[in-house]
Amino acid sequence: MVRLKDIAEACGVSVATVSRALNGLTNENKERTALICQAAREMGYYPNAAARTLKTSRSSNIGILYEDRMNHEYFSSLMDELRSAAEDCGYDLTLIGRSGGKGTESYYDHARRRNLDGVVVIQADFDSANVIRLASSDMPSVVIDHVYEGCDCVSSDNRASMERIVRHVAAHGHRNIAFITGQPGAVSQERLAGFYKTCAELGIRVPEGFVREGRFHDPEGCIRIVRELLKGDEKPTCILCPDDYSCLGALWALKAEGTRIPDELSLIGYDGIRMTRMIQPMLTTYRQNTEAIAREAINLLTEAIETPEKHKPRQITVEGMLLEGDTLGELSR
Repeated sequence: MVRLKDIAEACGVSVATVSRALNGLTNENKERTALICQAAREMGYYPNAAARTLKTSRSSNIGILYEDRMNHEYFSSLMDELRSAAEDCGYDLTLIGRSGGKGTESYYDHARRRNLDGVVVIQADFDSANVIRLASSDMPSVVIDHVYEGCDCVSSDNRASMERIVRHVAAHGHRNIAFITGQPGAVSQERLAGFYKTCAELGIRVPEGFVREGRFHDPEGCIRIVRELLKGDEKPTCILCPDDYSCLGALWALKAEGTRIPDELSLIGYDGIRMTRMIQPMLTTYRQNTEAIAREAINLLTEAIETPEKHKPRQITVEGMLLEGDTLGELSR
């Protein structure tokens, strides 16, 4: 087993110099530091994680709080990007269980017991005392798609994205636009605010019943609401769905019933999952930038972990992209 002493003898420096170089704790000559690191790799040196944790009080491990089932492609993509961004910064990821990992143990206590350096909150009941305590504690944390004052938060451009979607749909001649939201929460509130704001600016009337509360990742619920909308006295020509998965369920059900998309009805998704690019008709949707969201989240978190004296909590919004598809039809104006 290769020791620090072996690397020091090979490089002609002290053991202390090798230790500082390998732990990134030196401001000495960069070329010498690079040579020491290269020698360590070539000699097959692997640091003792337990010893380094005792020395630095850090485990190089970040917790991921995700309360739901991991069956949503948006969150799966986000997890992949978080893992990649964390690895680039020298950190591993650990999932935090729904119960906190030990009976009624809180998320905060669980993170402390596991000696996590910080936590990224991806999906949770953001109104629960358990999550609020974690986000507002001394444990470095970043919350995705929800805002707590004084905490690090990274969000998609939920309000601005819906404004872009409505303007895009209106530019294709649509004035009867219905909107199925996800379940109540910050994301749905922001998107709904963007929907109403843009409709008002464009002089588009939103009839009673054209805004319906649905759920994310619920194709059965989405198609049920779509059918109800199409039975009304005033029918929409375009329906904005909560997410791509729900929209695809509605699309396939309507096609099976003989409804021609987009000739008889236009459908718009949200998230930009890969499947929407592989089907016919290709879905018109809005892609969330999971790579940028993950990068911003990990950058904020590692800054809070490594330089707490300089870190100031920030709220960052990440812009996505409107993806053209074949499910938005052109109406005569």
